[in-house]
Amino acid sequence: MGEDDNYSNGKDVFRTYPLFRPFDDYTWNDDKFKQYVVDYFGFPFYRTKDSLLWGTGQKGGFYSYVVVNKGGQGFELYSQYNDTDFANYSKWLITSMREYRKKGKLFVFPWRVSE
Repeated sequence: MGEDDNYSNGKDVFRTYPLFRPFDDYTWNDDKFKQYVVDYFGFPFYRTKDSLLWGTGQKGGFYSYVVVNKGGQGFELYSQYNDTDFANYSKWLITSMREYRKKGKLFVFPWRVSE
């Protein structure tokens, strides 16, 4: 882990989650989805004014910071260390997602393909 990471050498790692988003009566059910995310990750989540869900907690000895967009794509930052780097990457994650949205772009991480 981390051999391709030029920034933190695997100390801080990102992961994505395609989460199921409930669809009731042709409208998104945000409260049910928020509870689903809370249950899935095992720690509290909060909704921002711009409809992102974010939460932070500890799982299996790792610190975790997760942001989920309205479409149900989850982006997790996790690390064994809750330090300045972790805080900076957390801020970068939610700020970048907002900047991409303002520009009408979809925030995604590239897929790694092994040969």
